[in-house]
Amino acid sequence: MFEFFPIAYVRNDRKELYQVPFQTGLIEEFESVIELNKNGNYEEALQDLEGMERIWVLFVFHKAKNWKPKIFPPRGSEKRGLFATRSPHRPNPIGMSAVKLKRIDGLKIYIEDHDFIDGTPVLDIKPYLPYVDSFPDAGFGWLEDESLPQALELAESQLFTEKRNFLESEGLDLLSLIDVGLKLNPYPRKGNRIEVVEAGTYKLAVKTWRVTYRITESKVILEDILSGYEKEFIDGTKESKWDDIELHRSFLTQFGQK
Repeated sequence: MFEFFPIAYVRNDRKELYQVPFQTGLIEEFESVIELNKNGNYEEALQDLEGMERIWVLFVFHKAKNWKPKIFPPRGSEKRGLFATRSPHRPNPIGMSAVKLKRIDGLKIYIEDHDFIDGTPVLDIKPYLPYVDSFPDAGFGWLEDESLPQALELAESQLFTEKRNFLESEGLDLLSLIDVGLKLNPYPRKGNRIEVVEAGTYKLAVKTWRVTYRITESKVILEDILSGYEKEFIDGTKESKWDDIELHRSFLTQFGQK
């Protein structure tokens, strides 16, 4: 038996798995802080790390559910053996990512280009060394037949921006719930709650809200925001299990609904 304990935790504003990239190298501007625990003598352990462009972070997939031997990965349309993927749902939910090191301030390590949600427990930190950690000519199996993932740009219609600003003024940052998913996986696939509205137009269900959008060659154009509640919930005939019904009522009073 082995016993491990976190030496640090990741801090950012992303709480859900779908709010972060499924791997590094996709949305490089994504920033966070790794806060090392106090009273662990980690100040000395951090010496000489600054100057490394990238670091390996070993961490725990603390929100991972029960693992399965075959899963649907983010790329491709068929199930693959778990060990041939980087799914977070593993027998031992341990992950490793090579992230950009920006700077170190005391016990805080500022990073970019990562795939961590807030509260991710960190088990260890090691320097990334290109001469031993990089094998650019290595084959990569079934993924050789898949196109490389590429983040799309998000653009907003005037109506979308107006509605988004209203929700932000009421304390809901809707964009942070959808930006990563739509940049990387804007098309319908198993489990991502996206449906085709009509040719070229899609609708994403995110919590109790619905977002419609179009896709061009390089952009996802966000068109509209809609309430996901049926009329019976809005007029009080049915009771919602969520605590945001008043926000929806204010939203619909302001904008109505198609």
